[in-house]
Amino acid sequence: MKHVLLIITLILAMSAASLETAAAGAGDDDETWSASIPLDSPAPQHAEYLEKVRSAIKAKWSFPCVKNEQTRQCEYKTTELVAEFGIRKDGALAFVNVLKSSGFQIYDDYAVNAVKQAAPFPPIPDTLSAKNVPIRATFRYVVESSLEKILKQGDNP
Repeated sequence: MKHVLLIITLILAMSAASLETAAAGAGDDDETWSASIPLDSPAPQHAEYLEKVRSAIKAKWSFPCVKNEQTRQCEYKTTELVAEFGIRKDGALAFVNVLKSSGFQIYDDYAVNAVKQAAPFPPIPDTLSAKNVPIRATFRYVVESSLEKILKQGDNP
């Protein structure tokens, strides 16, 4: 019987869409929300703060298995989801929504819970925004066989 080594990678990155309007119903009625900022925005005024947010979320995020209904075995799936979350000026989490599901409820739940557990975040610096900030992130769950990883590494000198 041949075994394949699987490498599990968690990647937290921005969605393909850049700045978009915050999700409808985000936050309280008296709060102001602007266009969402991609979590890995290249803008220099965003980089330092967003790296702190990204690191806090990654520290709380994990890769759960999905139970195969037929075999009852634990399996890992390659998929991604897009989430948007709001950070208040003081760093408190205002909301978190899944905008595009991974197709696996457990993966969506783990991503949402990672954001919730990472809060509160550092207060938003004035260089980033004078008000609340919605952030859009893509959570990628990636399973690679050892052969795929070796082939990818071979492409990089």
